[in-house]
Amino acid sequence: MKKYIFLVFIMLCLAGSSKVWADNGSTKWEGALLVQGFELKLVFKFNQDTCLLGVPVQGVVDYPSSECQVIGDSIRVSYTGMLQAQFVGVKQADTLLVGNWLQSGKSFPLILRRKIESKRPQSPKLPLPYKQEEVSYFNHDKSIRITGTLTLPEKGNNHPVAILISGSGQQDRDESIMGHKPFLVIADYLTRQGIAVLRVDDRGVGATTGMESLKKATSYDFALDVVAGIKYLQSRSDIDQQKIGLIGHSEGGLIASIIGSKRNDLAFIVSLAGVGVSGNRLMSSQIKTALVRTLPTKSVDSIVSFEKRAMNIIIHQEDDRLAEVSISQAIIGPWLEGQDASVKEYFGMKTVDGFQTLDTKPILARYKMMMIPWFRYFIAYQPDEFLPKVKAPFLVLNGEKDTQVLADLNTLGFKRIFDACGKTNYKIKTYPNLNHFFQHCETGYIDEVEAIEETISEEVLNDMSVWIEEQLGKKN
Repeated sequence: MKKYIFLVFIMLCLAGSSKVWADNGSTKWEGALLVQGFELKLVFKFNQDTCLLGVPVQGVVDYPSSECQVIGDSIRVSYTGMLQAQFVGVKQADTLLVGNWLQSGKSFPLILRRKIESKRPQSPKLPLPYKQEEVSYFNHDKSIRITGTLTLPEKGNNHPVAILISGSGQQDRDESIMGHKPFLVIADYLTRQGIAVLRVDDRGVGATTGMESLKKATSYDFALDVVAGIKYLQSRSDIDQQKIGLIGHSEGGLIASIIGSKRNDLAFIVSLAGVGVSGNRLMSSQIKTALVRTLPTKSVDSIVSFEKRAMNIIIHQEDDRLAEVSISQAIIGPWLEGQDASVKEYFGMKTVDGFQTLDTKPILARYKMMMIPWFRYFIAYQPDEFLPKVKAPFLVLNGEKDTQVLADLNTLGFKRIFDACGKTNYKIKTYPNLNHFFQHCETGYIDEVEAIEETISEEVLNDMSVWIEEQLGKKN
């Protein structure tokens, strides 16, 4: 799952600077801050007279520090104003800074890596051996114009086609992330194999309209957008209407499952790092995977148990205010008193001058964000309601080092449901050492994605292409 991060917006104050650590003029360092189980990417630029901070997901770009000092290999960067924060670290290698982010009386581990020039060997180079066409069409009620790119093999005029469906969060047609364009690479690979590919900008992104609709939109609404793409392709004389399939990444796989449960005319469905368990269970696994990096197992189990409880409240209590009150009462009650210090700190309790104080505002703000329609729909999602109705051939691919959609948890979920309903036209495969984006990796966490040159494993691309061609052959 990409990256729905619900944190308090960071406000920075412009200020002067003092002695700065510079490396031949300027350099850039990046890392992920772990707060309440979620990763927030930070970008530091060390220039001649200041340190500029960026928070991409929150739209913060190049805000200057009030102080940036270096003594030997140690560095301290300070930000004043509403932020009132510091980064204190030690340069352990030419490309590594290890330290802590200090804010609101709390310390968060922060590892910064020097950004190297991005090398993306899989990005297609001109000239391309296939045709590209800018296309647009309207969604089901004509309130949104969807725009994207259709790539078509050079030869032939009755092509099979795959529609690419992005994961959570609004993304462009290439599913661009940290310098990578996985959907561009997939489209290039499949089109070279004779399969046309449609990829589009999500609602409110790029050339697609509909930004105002996102406040109320859910995965089901996004599924309707994909159906509009299917209908558009069916209107074209150069597309084989019997050979239209879906490839969904992360939440996109969930969306493909929803569509597949309601249509019998799909030639295939490919789920890349897709969801085979309930949304509630998936979110709980994400939180646990993130927290085990910094907290004891007992503390993590307590936090995850409460997170499940909070999400169940949100699922079953439709009134936002009543849900917020129920969660707040659960935190403030005796349950928290019996927890260890790390759990108390997670939920906003700290000791000041020997007295314990509880500030639940930050975490309640996150729960309140979970009450938006998209999140409510997602955590209530039950794959058992959709997967048994999918008639199309189904390919499940997951990376074993995926920290967002755990491979074992979700592939076992798919297998359980498919076997229970007697579905036989499915295949499941997992890949050692591949992350959520199917890159060969070390840890699987998002903070290493950009430094990896590979955009998507060649083995995954080949397996997907070969399997799709097998399904298309069966349609002849």
